[in-house]
Amino acid sequence: MTEPTREYTLVTSPRDGIVPVIVDATGLRDLVDQLDRTAPVAVDAERAQSYRYSARAYLIQLRQVGCGTHLIDPVALAGRQPLADLHELGDALVDSEWVLHAASQDLPCLAEVGLVPHHLFDTEMAGRLLNLPKVSLSPMLSQFLGIELAKEHSMDDWSRRPLLENSLAYAALDVDYLIELRDAVAQALDQQGKLSWAEQEFEDTLTRFAVPPVQDAEHWRGMKGMTHVRHPRQLAVAHSLWQVRDELAQRLDINPGRILSDTQLTDAVLVLAALAPGQVMATLPTIDGFGGNYAKRHRSLWASAIEDALQMRACQLPKAHPSSETPPPRFWNQLKQTAARRWEVARPAVITIAKEHEVPVENLMTVATLATLLWPDDLDMTEAGLRRAMTKAQVRSWQQDLTAPTLASVLQDQ
Repeated sequence: MTEPTREYTLVTSPRDGIVPVIVDATGLRDLVDQLDRTAPVAVDAERAQSYRYSARAYLIQLRQVGCGTHLIDPVALAGRQPLADLHELGDALVDSEWVLHAASQDLPCLAEVGLVPHHLFDTEMAGRLLNLPKVSLSPMLSQFLGIELAKEHSMDDWSRRPLLENSLAYAALDVDYLIELRDAVAQALDQQGKLSWAEQEFEDTLTRFAVPPVQDAEHWRGMKGMTHVRHPRQLAVAHSLWQVRDELAQRLDINPGRILSDTQLTDAVLVLAALAPGQVMATLPTIDGFGGNYAKRHRSLWASAIEDALQMRACQLPKAHPSSETPPPRFWNQLKQTAARRWEVARPAVITIAKEHEVPVENLMTVATLATLLWPDDLDMTEAGLRRAMTKAQVRSWQQDLTAPTLASVLQDQ
C-alpha cells in the first residue's frame, strides 16, 4: 500500500519579517531588557568557514516566545577589538534552556564571544537518537511540523558587509520554528524511552564544545586522502605542506581549501615524497593545484618546507600515528593479535546492539572509542572492568548500560 503524500507548508519569510540587526551596545542592552530570563531560547550562528580561516560567528540569531527573533552582528559590536563581548547577554540567559541544531558546530564560536549555555537541547542530536534518516534542520521541520523552509542562502559569505535582506531572512528562519521542533522531538524521545539518553548527550556536548575553539596539533592528520599517506617520509611532506597552507590561510584569513584542497595536497605528497632533494622547485608547477594564484605566488615557501621534510633524519620523521593514540584497528593484525581478536567480536556486537535499539552505531559507540577500550594489554574484560574503562573514555551511562554486559560476554568467550 502506497503511503499518502504529505503536504508541506512552504515558508519563505520569517514570522516577524526582517528585524533590525543589533549593531551597537544600546541595541544589545535593549535586547537584554526584553528577554525572559527562564524561558527557552532558540540560538543559531552563521560562520563563514567556506570563505574564511576563522570559525568565528559573523551573525547570531535568537528567538524566544514572547520576545520574537533578534539578529546580532558580532562584527559591528566588536568595533576595533578582535571579538565582540556578549557576556551580558549570556548572563541574562544563564537559566534558560538553549535550543540549537547541531550544537557542536556553533557552541565554540558562541563561547568565543561570551555566550555559554548551562542548559542545552540539541535538535540534531535528538534526531540522531531517534534514528531519523535525515537530521538536518529542514527535513526535521518537514517531518515533525509539516514545514518546508526556503533555503537559498546556505552558502552565503556571512563575513561580507552589508548583510543582504534575503540573507537575513534565511538566517531568521533558522530559529523561527526551533522551539516548536524541540517540543516535538522531545515528545518522540520520551515515547521511545530515549529522553534520558538525549539529556546525557546534551550534557556531554556542553562539556566538550561550549569552549572557545582550540587548534589541534594533530589536525593535519585528518586531511582527506591521508589514508593513502602511510610512510614516514610521506607523512613528513604532508605535515610540511599542511603547515605552509595553514600559515598562509591564517595570514590571509581565507579557507585553506581555497589555497590548495586537501585532495590536491595529499595527492601531491605521493609525488613529492619520492623526489630527491633539489628536484622540488622544478616539479611543483607540474602538480595539480600548484598553478593556482595563491599556491603559485608562494611557491618558494612550499619548496623550502618540502626540502626540509625530504632531508629529515629518520628519527625526526612523524610516526604513522601519535604514540599517545591508539592505532587504527585496520593495523591491529600486524601490531597486536590479541587486540585484533577482541575487535573481531566486539565491533559486530556493538553494531547488533545499535540495530536492536534503533540508534546509529556511531552514536552508541564510535570506532575510536571502542578501539581505545580494546587496545590495552591489561584490559579487564569483566563488566565492572569495562564500565570503569568506559567511564574513563567518557562513555555515557546509557551507552554503558546497553553495551557493557554484551561486550563482557563476547570478550570473555573469545
